[in-house]
Amino acid sequence: MKVIQLFFIITSLTLAACTSDEAQMLNPTLENFQTHLKVDMDYQALVSKFGNPAKDIGSGIHIYVYVLPDATEVWIGYEDAILYARQVDAQGNELLRIL
Repeated sequence: MKVIQLFFIITSLTLAACTSDEAQMLNPTLENFQTHLKVDMDYQALVSKFGNPAKDIGSGIHIYVYVLPDATEVWIGYEDAILYARQVDAQGNELLRIL
């Protein structure tokens, strides 16, 4: 009986950890970018905070694309530093300037 209780406790703690702020950042929302994206972040900091971008659509500079739950995207223009960040619709029209 104690083994079952211990298993239940460990499973519960593991599930709770998976819903932490860091785990949620692997599927970031617009609010996550508005709150946590900083102009001085390098690529490793972006990946660490928001996960790998879905794609890089840049030509000349990197434009890292993150797909949001509402199917809009966050585009982060990056060279040696973040140049801009914006939310865009499916046609690439700017909806919101984040940075």
